Amino acid sequence: MQLADKGARRGDASESAPREVDSTELLGSSGQLVIHHEQRRYVLRRTKSGKLILNA
Repeated sequence: MQLADKGARRGDASESAPREVDSTELLGSSGQLVIHHEQRRYVLRRTKSGKLILNA
């Protein structure tokens, strides 16, 4: 599933527009992504019901 680039659609090249990424690209087949932020480790995961949970 490709998400449209909202900035390009509006003709707005502003860098302040948030980046959009499909969750399957981030989580891959494992359904999990580890994020390192300010010396902390976070895990973003997909639940069995298809929701996303971020844990520290």
